[in-house]
Amino acid sequence: MRLSKIFPIGCVSPSFFILVVLCFFSFARADVPDMMINTDGTSELHNEEQIWVSPVDSNVVMIVWRDFRLGYRRVGLGVSLDGGQTWIDSLLSGGTFQRYSDPAISGDRFGKIYPLTMNYTGYGLSDYSIWNTTNNGASWSGPYYLIGSYVDYLEDKEFMAIDRTAGTHDGNIYVAWARFPGPTRIMSVRSTTGGVTWDDTLIVGDPQFFGGNDAGQFAFPFVDADGNVYVIWRHWYYIGGWRPCQVMVKSTDGGQTFTDPTTFFVGNAVDYAPGGINIYNMACVDVDITNGPYHGNIYFTIPDGVQDGPYYHSDILFMKSNDGGATWTDTARVNDDPLGQPVYQFHPWLTVNQKGAIIILFYDQRNGPPPYELFDAYVVFSFDGGETFTANYRVSDVSSDPDDALAGKKIPDHREPTTKPFLTAKSPEDTKAGLIAEYIGVMAFNDQVHCTWTDTRDGNQNVYYSNFAIPLLAPGLILPEDEAYQLTLYPTFNWVACGYFDETTYDLEISTDSTFTSIDFTYTAVDTNIFTVGAPVDEVRYFWRVRAFRATDTSEYSQVWSFNVDATAPDVPTLLTPADGDTVGVHTPTFSWSEETKGSPVFYTLNVADDSLFTGDPELYEYTGIYDTSYTMTDSVGDGNTYYWRVRASDELGHEGDWQEHPLRFTVDLFIRGDANADGVVDVGDIVHLVNYLYKGGPAPDPLDAGDANCDQVVNLGDVVYLVNYLYKGGPAPGC
Repeated sequence: MRLSKIFPIGCVSPSFFILVVLCFFSFARADVPDMMINTDGTSELHNEEQIWVSPVDSNVVMIVWRDFRLGYRRVGLGVSLDGGQTWIDSLLSGGTFQRYSDPAISGDRFGKIYPLTMNYTGYGLSDYSIWNTTNNGASWSGPYYLIGSYVDYLEDKEFMAIDRTAGTHDGNIYVAWARFPGPTRIMSVRSTTGGVTWDDTLIVGDPQFFGGNDAGQFAFPFVDADGNVYVIWRHWYYIGGWRPCQVMVKSTDGGQTFTDPTTFFVGNAVDYAPGGINIYNMACVDVDITNGPYHGNIYFTIPDGVQDGPYYHSDILFMKSNDGGATWTDTARVNDDPLGQPVYQFHPWLTVNQKGAIIILFYDQRNGPPPYELFDAYVVFSFDGGETFTANYRVSDVSSDPDDALAGKKIPDHREPTTKPFLTAKSPEDTKAGLIAEYIGVMAFNDQVHCTWTDTRDGNQNVYYSNFAIPLLAPGLILPEDEAYQLTLYPTFNWVACGYFDETTYDLEISTDSTFTSIDFTYTAVDTNIFTVGAPVDEVRYFWRVRAFRATDTSEYSQVWSFNVDATAPDVPTLLTPADGDTVGVHTPTFSWSEETKGSPVFYTLNVADDSLFTGDPELYEYTGIYDTSYTMTDSVGDGNTYYWRVRASDELGHEGDWQEHPLRFTVDLFIRGDANADGVVDVGDIVHLVNYLYKGGPAPDPLDAGDANCDQVVNLGDVVYLVNYLYKGGPAPGC
């Protein structure tokens, strides 16, 4: 492409262009507030942005987007040579077909930049066009074509990855997409010549592998730190119903062959956000290829449907793999809006900067009044390899309204006649096209973050951009959780990493006063986000907060959380009934003991055994999780046997108290002592029964011990006398 295609003739002279470039390079770096990039002045649509920052010159920033300024799809290109301070925009051109769409942009590690677009008219007339520049847009080569043959296909929704690992396949370009009509196929192609020539296309997602059904859509290629190539895409998985999933293939030979597809993420369907915005469940992936501690990590983000109390909506989820995609972590929610609200997040884009920080840009509807249709661009950071994520940071300074996305009008079916040749014989297209399209873009040069998104603040869809240095945000607290109990006098604290560990330190403050007027413990210049205190705390309630520091600035304080220290076990309960040596007359006795209380809930464990050592040979009964101070056995104990019992108190924090030093003993006796005739009462009939048994050959008491009224272990005249004294002379009752 000639320079005049980007910088229209008459705008600049060659000498002026050189002067401007020199001036651009002399500018000091400064944050750029929200600004519109497209300068066409029409009310037509501009959306679906991607951005690239040269890895060798941070002044060079380029954006591509889907552009309807002519009334049908083209692709706009914005170029900045002063780090995003000023821009010149125009349209990509030179393709075989007049229409362009689905733009992407990337570059190699030497600063060569590649815009890529779909170039099409319709089925049978579609291809991909790619350009490149080695001098920051002063001149362009291309377009080159990836397929170059036209059959009854529509090639759709491509993304691109370039190997920047300095390995065997360094500089290779990989493109993946979906081929229509259905059943769709997932395609891949590579170039080893900087995009000038391309290998034959490969089918990496074959409908036959999926039972003849669609292979899927939204293919996304990426290259890991070892030069292996992956393609992921959205498919469907049946678990009690069809649910969107992500499948993946991998190549270890530079994109020449790929594994069979494997499913590595199953999500929940979510199709629309309030305002009629399509969500798509499309994922984005990037890899840490730095030489830092997280080298090789693969990072994945996706919008997914979630049930949050009464509301079903979408969150931005994240997971990672550190073994080449063989296994993945559980998903983490990275948007930090309050739970319990019908707020949607969608269209995430992820990048890893040269220092290993993860940056995720996404749309968020938290700022609008119910029903939460307004949306903003937000960003979130991770400095510890995706273990923790910072507070969300609002990028757009004005919320967009989906109702303004079409400028309040439709493109008419028939346009007014025009003398511009490129509009002749061209019919307008449906301008909704996903309302605000399907993706946005973020890129970083070290700590300077460059964001681009679709914005409707001006009453129609425009391309907006801003850049800023990564802010030092207030730490988010993780552990101990608010109002939690701590088991130890040396608690461990965990909070969100707010910056690189070699550049950021933290102050941890712990106080019994929620206002921190007085502070009990202060730990300064902590160089990690996981910290165990070095001095014991007391068993009381504390409040804690954290603040982050780096050489140039200080964060706000975190929120304040409380925790309770409960480091000791409950006391030993006092055993009450049955008392030591008691006789119980039931198979399922009831036990009671004293209450032991702590800050954390206490429960009890009851042991009943036939030996005082509780060996369990032959009988041992254990009942745990008892939150009362009495318990009736659910098992039956044997008649006439002697048993021992004990109780231990534990708390829900895991502390276990001790057993009693001496368990209590009881005997099971299922008769009434002195009831010799077994009629349920002790009266003169029992005296007669004993006299008949002892002196007249009458039947024995049943059981015999029922006749042993005085408990001397024999049945004789003494028991008759004992009963006479009890019944007629006020003597003691029978019993042992």
